[in-house]
Amino acid sequence: MNPELKHFLPFKSVAIALLFSILFGPLGVLYSTVSGGIVMIVIGFIVICDKFMVPLVLVWLLSCIVSVIAVNRYNKRIWLERNKSN
Repeated sequence: MNPELKHFLPFKSVAIALLFSILFGPLGVLYSTVSGGIVMIVIGFIVICDKFMVPLVLVWLLSCIVSVIAVNRYNKRIWLERNKSN
């Protein structure tokens, strides 16, 4: 990570990540993690194409869980980078 940029990277909000995931499902995971969002969108697309409605609810819930975990990991990594120099 570029030393000049590490002090300017903001923390992400867990509440907003959860809100986006509740409202938009797998698409809302993109706020938390781009790679995780793409994976969840592909899984959701497969479930919708196969017309599995019960797993769709599980994909929606899994999106919420993945989103919160990803934001917590991101914030922890930013916090550790900021405090490493102190």
